[in-house]
Amino acid sequence: MKKFISVCAAAALCLSLLAACGPKEPGKSEAENVDLAAFAQTVQANHEFASLDRADPADAEMGAIMLENNYPGLKDMDLEQLEVYLAMISFSGGELALAQAKSPEDAAKVKEIFQARIDAKTTEGPGNYPEEVEMWQKHAKVAENGSCVMLVNHPDADAIVSEFNALFA
Repeated sequence: MKKFISVCAAAALCLSLLAACGPKEPGKSEAENVDLAAFAQTVQANHEFASLDRADPADAEMGAIMLENNYPGLKDMDLEQLEVYLAMISFSGGELALAQAKSPEDAAKVKEIFQARIDAKTTEGPGNYPEEVEMWQKHAKVAENGSCVMLVNHPDADAIVSEFNALFA
């Protein structure tokens, strides 16, 4: 069964890579053609994350609150795309956040918010367990390509950053 799932995941990755090579809309930059939701799904299929849930900014009861608690200011920004996946229960589940801004200034603000998240999680204090702090210190990265910014906290962070950068190559 594991082999079957691995083959399916590999096939999905190959198809997504082929789709990325397809014709682009004329007049749009590479960043404007990137589907961050699809990329997030591919990353989660190819790298083992434990029980991540999407923080949907349109969900006022849960998603917007999660965003404001973990990424203050992000839900109030006017972004082209926003995909944030958090572990609701376990701090060791990793984290993945992707955003496409409408301007270089907004991209810089997103990057600042993502870095603030890392800074908040890499120091011991209320709500931060030592194992959690260590994971954030070792495995959290922020990557930026034009108007798209990603935060990833995962043992495969370097590989995920490479995959993110490949979207824009």
